[in-house]
Amino acid sequence: MAVGIVVDALAREARLLRAKLRMYETRISRLEEKYGMSSSVFLEKFERGELGDDEDYFLWWSYLRARRVIEERLRELEKELQRLQRLR
Repeated sequence: MAVGIVVDALAREARLLRAKLRMYETRISRLEEKYGMSSSVFLEKFERGELGDDEDYFLWWSYLRARRVIEERLRELEKELQRLQRLR
């Protein structure tokens, strides 16, 4: 019973993280289209200081960072969910 409650809570959290991930993916795609470069090219140029101080660049960088954090958290959650579901 208790495992089921925890699994349900973690599954809800995973759904929320997936929704946030989709939101950041959309924002990142818009910036890639707007500036005509991939995020990997953007990061190289941004980290070398070649792009200037446009607010969009800082937002883009923060979206990429947020995406990475969410992806890591989602991987951890899904691993734990799989482990707990085997206990059911």
